[in-house]
Amino acid sequence: MKNNFLFISVICLFISCTNNNENKEVVIIESVSQTLTLEFASKNPETTKNKDGTQVGVNEMLKLSLNDNTQMDFVGQILTLNNSKEGALNFYTRNDSVFCNFPKTLMLMSMPPKLGVAPSMINSNTNFYVAPMSLLKFELVNIMFVGLQD
Repeated sequence: MKNNFLFISVICLFISCTNNNENKEVVIIESVSQTLTLEFASKNPETTKNKDGTQVGVNEMLKLSLNDNTQMDFVGQILTLNNSKEGALNFYTRNDSVFCNFPKTLMLMSMPPKLGVAPSMINSNTNFYVAPMSLLKFELVNIMFVGLQD
């Protein structure tokens, strides 16, 4: 008796599932992939040759928006984002933070400089964290990491 009841229940369930002819609206939600973009700035060497950083106006700065998985030339230096290239200033993201690796020694400092906080010397081929508003100085090049684009 128990087996007959289970058998009949399964048949009824199967029939009710196959006979459900209602037109149900299916909604497909497309995911919007957000493109990661880093913002950089540097003094324009053509218009600021004899000016130090405090004398340079915002309109005299060069700006760069670097998209994910790309590389671009900026003030004579190749910058990459999650697209490492030998000899370049390679930025990459990990756990919502920005890191960098560069084959040359550089100086890293906050902008504006903080009293009592000395710039850090970063050895060549070292992975290091880059906070927004950080200045990377090497040779005659100064590149400021402004931050993530909103």
